[in-house]
Amino acid sequence: MASTQAAVPSSSKAMHTLTSDLKQSFTDNGYLTFRGVVDKLRLAELRREILGEFERAKTSGQLFSGGGTLSGHLNCFPGATSRFVYETLRGQGIVDIVQALSPAPLRAPNVGCNLNLPGSSAQNDHADGYAAQAFMIVNIAAVDTDLTNGAMEILGRTHQRDYKYWQVLLQRPERLRPCLKQGDVLIRTSTLWHRGMPNLSRDPRPMLALTWENGGSSHEDPYQVGGGGIAFLPNRYTTDWAGRLRERAFVAAPRAATALRAVRSLF
Repeated sequence: MASTQAAVPSSSKAMHTLTSDLKQSFTDNGYLTFRGVVDKLRLAELRREILGEFERAKTSGQLFSGGGTLSGHLNCFPGATSRFVYETLRGQGIVDIVQALSPAPLRAPNVGCNLNLPGSSAQNDHADGYAAQAFMIVNIAAVDTDLTNGAMEILGRTHQRDYKYWQVLLQRPERLRPCLKQGDVLIRTSTLWHRGMPNLSRDPRPMLALTWENGGSSHEDPYQVGGGGIAFLPNRYTTDWAGRLRERAFVAAPRAATALRAVRSLF
């Protein structure tokens, strides 16, 4: 199997390019990793800003109930100060690689972040969208991300066909845990099945994300959404009573929730 990693020292000024080997690796595996792309010091400062705002929202009572707060996985808009990440990816050739791999032309990205909270639960396996509408995703490690603080689990090669949930369970694909150092970049297709994993550390773990569903952002400047401030958003569960009930049930009885989803996917 071709390597899915392009190792370039963080001090290197060389542009990343899409070689034939990397293109074949993406076709085979559904993802690529690039090492040491984004400046660690600036990412460390961004992490402090995100976690500081999270603590402020939590202690002030402004953080919503449910919406991922129970299972421990939140969406986050990392704010206008995170713009340097996208500018770095453009300067290093990563955005050109994403464009070359994309099945459709791209606009500016949707800007987001996953905040994996201490004590989180493992998510159900899922893909980020439909096979007929595949789009590109770029994850950027804001901190070292490993098995302790919830490195994502990838279901190997599940992007190669359109699966239903029960089919994934029966096939039992190889499960991979790509660990990233701060500043590393992972490019993946939305049709690659994966899941967020438990954060066993004491600290929330942010993972930045640029996504191009529907071709990219509908905003003229995606970094000025909501005035450009850091904001936290629901992840996979709604914040109404029904959504909170479903989330509590999943956390309390994950095997039952998996069985129910498998049955529903049959129909």
